Amino acid sequence: MIRNKTSIHYPSTFPLYNHLTQTRGISPDKYTYGLMINICAQMDRLNLAFTFLGQLLKEGHRIDAIIFSPVLKCLCSGDRMRDAALLLHTMPKLGAVPNGFSYNILINGLLSYGNTDLALQLFFKMVKIGGECEPNVVTYNTIIDGLCKESDLTKAFHLYQQMYSMGIIPNNVTYTSLINGLCKVGALDRAEKLLLTMVYEDLKPNVVTYSTLINGLCKHGEIERAMELLHSMKSEGHEPNVMTYSILIDGMCKNAKIEKAMKLLHSMTSEGHEPDVVTYSILIDGLCKHGDIEKAMVLLHSMKSEGHEPNVVTYSILIDGLCKHGEIERAMELLHSMKSEEHEPNVVTYNSLIDGLCKHGDIDKATVLLHSMKSEGHEPNVVTYNSLIDGLCKHGGIERAMELLHSMKPEGHEPDVVTYSILIDGLCKHCEIERAIELLHCMKSEGHEPNVVTYNSLIDGLCKHGEIERAMELLHSMKSEGHEPNVVTYNILIDGLCKHCEIERAMELLHSMKSEGHKPDVVTCNILIDGLWKNDEIEKVKELVHSMIPEWYEPNVVTYSNLIVNLCKNGETAKAKELLYKILSMIFEGQA
Repeated sequence: MIRNKTSIHYPSTFPLYNHLTQTRGISPDKYTYGLMINICAQMDRLNLAFTFLGQLLKEGHRIDAIIFSPVLKCLCSGDRMRDAALLLHTMPKLGAVPNGFSYNILINGLLSYGNTDLALQLFFKMVKIGGECEPNVVTYNTIIDGLCKESDLTKAFHLYQQMYSMGIIPNNVTYTSLINGLCKVGALDRAEKLLLTMVYEDLKPNVVTYSTLINGLCKHGEIERAMELLHSMKSEGHEPNVMTYSILIDGMCKNAKIEKAMKLLHSMTSEGHEPDVVTYSILIDGLCKHGDIEKAMVLLHSMKSEGHEPNVVTYSILIDGLCKHGEIERAMELLHSMKSEEHEPNVVTYNSLIDGLCKHGDIDKATVLLHSMKSEGHEPNVVTYNSLIDGLCKHGGIERAMELLHSMKPEGHEPDVVTYSILIDGLCKHCEIERAIELLHCMKSEGHEPNVVTYNSLIDGLCKHGEIERAMELLHSMKSEGHEPNVVTYNILIDGLCKHCEIERAMELLHSMKSEGHKPDVVTCNILIDGLWKNDEIEKVKELVHSMIPEWYEPNVVTYSNLIVNLCKNGETAKAKELLYKILSMIFEGQA
């Protein structure tokens, strides 16, 4: 009875074991101990597992590597790799020589935590030891998959070739990992060739292999090639499954091919492939992101009528879509509807609603919803607080936002760089520059590293407050701390310098920006043109237009419009007309 572990509820095993050994006086054998060790490991009760192991050794039972496998697995899954390695090293002293399976457990554990180099060292140790430790197809597949996930395809293909020299034939798992790795780095042609290699070697690709390649093609926008592969797999007698179709539908949605995705849904159902909640959720998400909220709602009712129950993900997608399109009341109604149907909302659901309410200025309703989610046992996270703080900052509640920041830590919620950046931006926009600077120092002292967005908000605040020198100092400070400015940083400073008639310094900053590898954009150009015109630097405007713009980007309608207005103001109507014709030709070419 004890050996049939699949039929037992684990906690009831211990009283049964005690009854048999203590009351009935039955001595456990090696297999009973092995089963108890396995059960303890699966219940993550390692101390008890080691107790049983100790009894097993004490009673003089001969043990082998398989006894240790559950314990090794448990140690690896609990991120106790050092302990697992120590146990592997100790096993021979306890009379159990590790075998290939023992090493495979450790290799898999190391790879799951990204320790590829250590996994390879262990692999080469297996090769050196040989015998029962010699790597098998599972070992190679595990290592190859780990290398592919790290995009180290050179080593992965080296091991693939080595398999043949060792007399180990690669299987579907090997090829699927390699195809996935190639797709990940965008080597789609090589991935397709590898699929053909499988066929050439009489190894039939399965639905997972095809789905992996279809997924890779979709992720790189190759929807037509993915569809061709779907038809090819069908013609070769490989039936796609719901995962294959869901991958394709997701790819179509992400590449704005919503109608094709809808057609594929109807096609799969007509061919007898039943969509699941994931398929429907993907399509509903695609429709929401495409702005087709009504179609998304129709699809929700359609899936229900066909017996497919939506889940919290489906509802959260729709609620988020409604909020992003300003339909807050309908989103709230959907929340009540999902609750009435006994679908429990989660923190993601509430975050969408709180963010939507805040963006529409309903801060009080958002606060009420925060208290409501807490009272229902749903713990808010940093995203929840960030939405509320952002809403308060944007709607005149800066003091309440600061209070909310101070309440986060006592409630066990750690603010992040986004929290601080939102508040710093809010303080700057409310002309509270000194408090914003204080908050920057505070976040640093608490171990939160500011990012380019944080610095941009402060630099913008300083520029708008007329403190150009401090803004420039902050630029140098961020660089010295290893924070790379971006084009937005430079645009803010160039704009600030231009508005304070510091044209020479603005031009110097432009050259400095270019020399540091930051390419100016359309905003940079428009800022400079506007600043130069306002400071009567007509020749510099011409120089900018004729020599600098072509090497940065293709001028757009906004750039030309800016130039036309200023040319007219300057009495140069002939040049203004010439530019106007250029704009019109651009517009008509765009419509063609």
